[in-house]
Amino acid sequence: MALLPKTLLLGVASTLGLAAVSCGPKAVRGEDVAGLDDQALSTGLDRRDLQKMLHDNMQALQTSPVITRWQGEKDPTVSVLPLRNETTEHIDSQLDSLISDIETTLVNAGHVKVISLESQPQLMEQVRRQYQDGFDQSKIAAWGKQIGTRYVVTGKVFSSDERQDKERRVQYFMFIQVLEVETSAILFQYKTAVTKALL
Repeated sequence: MALLPKTLLLGVASTLGLAAVSCGPKAVRGEDVAGLDDQALSTGLDRRDLQKMLHDNMQALQTSPVITRWQGEKDPTVSVLPLRNETTEHIDSQLDSLISDIETTLVNAGHVKVISLESQPQLMEQVRRQYQDGFDQSKIAAWGKQIGTRYVVTGKVFSSDERQDKERRVQYFMFIQVLEVETSAILFQYKTAVTKALL
């Protein structure tokens, strides 16, 4: 068999290279691909999971007795503390974004006056530092007095991970609580869950 000219070999190689590149992943936008956000890419928590758990928790809050209590008070004040991450997932920034979602729900419901903690970074740093050392609910009263709020909304996300052979199931849970600052009494608590798996 005769040797192919060098230029022909280079042409074939570059064509094959371009074909391989064009077969790789392609960047797309969510609105361009129907159902793009619906599929799970891993057993980790994604935006859809967190939004679902938060939505279910906030729905339960809107029908709870604490709402009746707030409606009977004159201008009750509420602040939202960060949600604690008790999973192995790196989701702290996603949980921080949920603070704004909770505040938005409370503001739009119109039952309370929401005091944002974004403008109080030192207090937020105290809260985050304490979460690393273990949560002490009695400190809620001191924080509440510092920010001039009567109630706080807080919570946590945790998980249960099971493996067998090549299969894996991870159950994620989100607790949301409403605490009265003066007494640290829990006025509302609700838990929601999502499950992710590799089968």
